Amino acid sequence: MNGMNQNNLLTTPLAPKRSTRIDQKTVITSGNAGKIIPIACIPLLREDGVKRARMQIATEMMETAETLFNGVNVTVMAHLVPKLAFDRFNGMDDLNRSYQGIPREDGETPIPFIETHTFSQADNEFYKTLGMHAQGSATVNRDYIEAYNTVVNFRRKERSSSLSMRTMTDTSLAQAFWNHTTMAHIVPDFDQAIIDGEVALNVTSASMPLISTSWGDVDSTYKHPIGTVPTQRSDNNYDWGTQIFTELANDGITVSLSNIELAKKTQAFAKARSMYQGHDDDYIIDTLMSGIRIPDQAMKQPILLAQQRTQMGYQQRFASDAANLDESVTVGGALVDITMRTPAINTGGIIVVTMEITPEQLFERQKDHYLHNTSVSNYPEFTRDELDPEKVSIVSNDHIDVDHTNPNAVFGYAPLNHEYMRSAPNIGGKYYRPEVDASFDEDRQKIWANETVDPELTEDFYLCNNVHHKVFADSTSDAFEITARGTFEITGNTVFGGVLKEATDDYDEVMADVDQTRLTKA
Repeated sequence: MNGMNQNNLLTTPLAPKRSTRIDQKTVITSGNAGKIIPIACIPLLREDGVKRARMQIATEMMETAETLFNGVNVTVMAHLVPKLAFDRFNGMDDLNRSYQGIPREDGETPIPFIETHTFSQADNEFYKTLGMHAQGSATVNRDYIEAYNTVVNFRRKERSSSLSMRTMTDTSLAQAFWNHTTMAHIVPDFDQAIIDGEVALNVTSASMPLISTSWGDVDSTYKHPIGTVPTQRSDNNYDWGTQIFTELANDGITVSLSNIELAKKTQAFAKARSMYQGHDDDYIIDTLMSGIRIPDQAMKQPILLAQQRTQMGYQQRFASDAANLDESVTVGGALVDITMRTPAINTGGIIVVTMEITPEQLFERQKDHYLHNTSVSNYPEFTRDELDPEKVSIVSNDHIDVDHTNPNAVFGYAPLNHEYMRSAPNIGGKYYRPEVDASFDEDRQKIWANETVDPELTEDFYLCNNVHHKVFADSTSDAFEITARGTFEITGNTVFGGVLKEATDDYDEVMADVDQTRLTKA
């Protein structure tokens, strides 16, 4: 009877004894501003979880000739990249089959759970920054570089759909993101239909006649329909009846209250749908919009575990010899602490810790709209603005730089009256610069300005593609030195052996004193 009642279709896995392992990180590296610098990669095996983790990251800015007026931003992030977030896995079934080396379909090659590539010591910027070593041309696991590029692509999708994606094998360091919060409200495009809405019109007639003011043969090429003479109406216009007409959809043009209500609901649903636009597949968006959960979807993208932002502090050091007491250099530094924890991650994955160092963008030739306004009609006006159905303003190029060679062209779009949420620097006196000038200016050594001629809302606006280091005493070496220490307590199913002692002959000595003879039965 017991055998008849036995359940041999259990889906609950065995419950092994959980162990704790330590992943201790000690990092000494360097880098430049304008890059997403990988600080550490912590692998999680399947069913591993981070019980607790803390990491302290310090960065030191190398010597600059002058104390910088604009801030230097430091951003540290830690992302968990589940194994399922890698492009080759479409779902948990793919991942589980890949883990066991079983193909998706009979006759196919199994999806590799571990992808590999060739390690290059000569030109591998990613592994050099991380301090990873391998024999030249060795074949290595590429999970670290895949996880890094997956994080970069995920963040680019979040920032703008216009940004290009990196390949999974790109071993260069990705460009950092500009931290220009004063311009974050400007977008290159917007969904006008979501703001305006659309009311469907019902068509009551399948065709509508066309009216002309005159008729007749124009020449031998253009003639009226054969055998057709239009009817002259009382207003002296000519009606062509069924010979020339506009074909419309069936059943007329009417406006119904239900269609107006439909437009409102569609507008609301369209706004909700915009929250899912980062997903690559429309069927995922449609399923989520239907109120249906997709349990594995959260594991198909990186998960932000920790984030801290700070600014460099500066310290000015003067020369100590009598002849150069007026000479000085400036150094900077910042210290960031992050903590994190995760539940047991069924898929396993990689925790990627990154740092971005970016100078504060000043946009010093930003347009002062109040200064340029010469008419009261251009001021905000409550009734007009309140009744404006779109409440969107076109941002012209001169809003960013009044010296733009095409000042009236469209830069982007922003909320109505955005120009009165003011946050613009005023840099004058000997530091005044009326145009972009890349030449050396000793007075401007105190301002780490990264300007482009004729700025546009393109990739350069979001990513740090052209960050110079001319403000540093040594502009060719890495401008920042980074040290980090961290401890990750990871619980999982890993079985560890006991403590080993150096080999001795104690066992043999004891066995020599043991009587190993056995009785012989009669």
